[in-house]
Amino acid sequence: MIAAMNFLYKVGSPMETKKQTRKTSSKTKELILEVAREIAAEKGVGQLTLEAVADRAGISKGGLLYHFPGKKELIIALMDSYVSHLSAELESATEPFKGHPQALVLGFIHWYKKFNGIAATNRTWGAAVFAVQSFDPQLMEPLHNWYRQLFEKIRNSGPASLDTATAIMAIEGLFMLSLYNLDQLTTEEKSRIIQHIEDRLLMRELNPKNSILSLIRILLNNLTFCCLQN
Repeated sequence: MIAAMNFLYKVGSPMETKKQTRKTSSKTKELILEVAREIAAEKGVGQLTLEAVADRAGISKGGLLYHFPGKKELIIALMDSYVSHLSAELESATEPFKGHPQALVLGFIHWYKKFNGIAATNRTWGAAVFAVQSFDPQLMEPLHNWYRQLFEKIRNSGPASLDTATAIMAIEGLFMLSLYNLDQLTTEEKSRIIQHIEDRLLMRELNPKNSILSLIRILLNNLTFCCLQN
């Protein structure tokens, strides 16, 4: 009898039914966002319609509207998802450097090296995200807020905050070149730039003898780079 009751609970209890419903609803929502992301990357945010998303996702428009009442709400969810991705990547990249005074910069460098900029599979979607402002500038607020938090971290990074800001802006520039497929630098040139940033920042952490050696290496790298350009 007890076994039978347990079986009924597992397969047919109201609580279990609600759990299954929530699970199915969550999967449907994830599918909608995935399809919407694909369409935005392929055709641009301007061509992102609820009808197109519902058709490709294989659900009714009413089913889509249950999760997202309109295009604006769908784009907001896409932006929130993108920002969550950025936060997760930055947290993962800085984790190995916890406790280091330049953990934020080293994390950014690690993040850039991991994908050699922005992974090719994410470039069209990333560019589509920045095009959202042409549809409605207010929809960029999640991304604006992410950058506000980033620069607040930079401001609170201590005496070297100016160096931190300079380094992160330089790496952000490399990210943006990658995002828009404008990167004309060779792999070797990018490696030298990254190494130069690391050397300039980490010199603060070195003892005087090593600082001199590091400075010599920076000068030699710059001299070699100039010779290659001439």
